[in-house]
Amino acid sequence: MTAPLSLTTRLRLARLAIVVPPQFSGPEAADFAAHGADLLILTKGERSVEEAAEGLRVARNRLFGLQTVVAADDSDVAEAAGADVLFLKRPGWRPFGIKRPHEYALLGRSIDGVADVDKIDGDPFDFGFVGPAVERGDASAAVAEMAAQYPPTALPAGPVWFAAGGISSQTIEAVVAAGARRATVSTAIFTAADPFHETRAIADVLKAAWDADPGSQDYGMAAFR
Repeated sequence: MTAPLSLTTRLRLARLAIVVPPQFSGPEAADFAAHGADLLILTKGERSVEEAAEGLRVARNRLFGLQTVVAADDSDVAEAAGADVLFLKRPGWRPFGIKRPHEYALLGRSIDGVADVDKIDGDPFDFGFVGPAVERGDASAAVAEMAAQYPPTALPAGPVWFAAGGISSQTIEAVVAAGARRATVSTAIFTAADPFHETRAIADVLKAAWDADPGSQDYGMAAFR
């Protein structure tokens, strides 16, 4: 039996995050893990807190034994379901701070680039989505700048960041060439004729880049420690 990894370790080793629209945020969302998803953000939409929380619980139960991280994009849903991660895209200022769903939960948010990296330095956010990753069909300057200043597999480990925005199986190679080793996808997957095939195509490119990265082995060993 494989021992469960800490959420921090699982996040550091994650390559593909999928933001799942409400209509797909049921038990079937767990099936994306079999096709390469390491982080699933199940969005609330117009559903009630209890309905969204139950969907997250069921999906997580189907992932039992896997290392996939499950997130909510709503504070009340995250607390009700005991989510692994609370992801707040643009949290804004909150006078009483941001409450974690539980002691070990992680917090994530979006940033626009290197100038905002202090917002994901672990106080309170543990990781971020950086974008837009693609502009006019090619990798954006935001991705290249982040990769240059915060190489994803460098040690000592820097902030965990995922390239986000405009990524598909057609653009992922350009994003990887710009230096990203993690990516966030939503639209390209859920508008594809075969969402699982699109997921696998993106995951395979990320895995190949990760495996070929000279720093990935030492980074992975450090993540386990």
